[in-house]
Amino acid sequence: MEEILNDSLFKKKIISNKLIYLSKVLSIYIFLNVLASTSLANKKILNWKNVRKDFELLANKYKYLIKKEKNIEEDSPIWMMWYQGIENAPLIVQSCIKSVILNRAKHPVYIISKYNLNKYIKLPKYIIQKLNSGYITITHFSDIVRAALLYKYGGYWIDATYFINRPLTKVNTTFFTIKLNYCWIQNHPIINCLWSVNFMASTKNSFISTYSYMALIHYWKKYNSLIEYFILDYIVLIAYNKNAKFKQVILNLPNTTCNIFSLNNLLNSIHKKNHTKCSFNKLNKNGIGSLYIGKKKTNYGYIIKKYKLDLKNENKNIFIK
Repeated sequence: MEEILNDSLFKKKIISNKLIYLSKVLSIYIFLNVLASTSLANKKILNWKNVRKDFELLANKYKYLIKKEKNIEEDSPIWMMWYQGIENAPLIVQSCIKSVILNRAKHPVYIISKYNLNKYIKLPKYIIQKLNSGYITITHFSDIVRAALLYKYGGYWIDATYFINRPLTKVNTTFFTIKLNYCWIQNHPIINCLWSVNFMASTKNSFISTYSYMALIHYWKKYNSLIEYFILDYIVLIAYNKNAKFKQVILNLPNTTCNIFSLNNLLNSIHKKNHTKCSFNKLNKNGIGSLYIGKKKTNYGYIIKKYKLDLKNENKNIFIK
């Protein structure tokens, strides 16, 4: 009996020692993770200073280009992109693209994908390598693509989730973007809603397109991680603060009087004409809804039915190149 008790006490002691050991290991693990996260945070702050300095130098380098700029031409190209190919895009995206095609006015529409990208622009090898390695996401790759296209060709960049409700009209300006009279992200140090990088236009070799493209490829040449999700907005912000003429161009642009996000919140509501009264509507690529409520079409159903993109019969030689 005494041997059994001694054996039991011995086992308890071993278990107790193991728990103490595991507790110490866990404490060390937590401490190292906190230390690592703190180091990363400090590194990010230091990088911000370096990144800002680089961007400011580039903005200053290309500031002379703004003196040579002309107004955006009424037949300048419209650029849109669905990286995986338009045939693989959600129906709501295909309908948005169709709405742009129908309301293009005199603008030719080019739909970019991974299959035809090299036909229009040649990006540095390290950009493609970092995309394939996962350092650059498709979302932020599109930042580079739009800047490159506007730099080389000029025209409009319109995100593939814009539903357009009226023909584009000629703009008498060197740079155009959607300005909001309210801000969808309050108190954000970068997003002040004076511009929308998902909808903007410029001439080729303009100050903003040249500077934006050079800033992005310079950044990704130096870094393997993204310091700010809204990095393109941050680039535009530096241009806005450092170039008085560019700032004035933006301030002279009219504010939209319509909530471009309201339709997205009403996709599953019964369709009414006033739901689609805005000229420009920013939808969500994941906006999958019901086509009908009872026998009445929803806004989603109205858009999908009226703006159906017929991939077999669409004139690809003109609109989808």
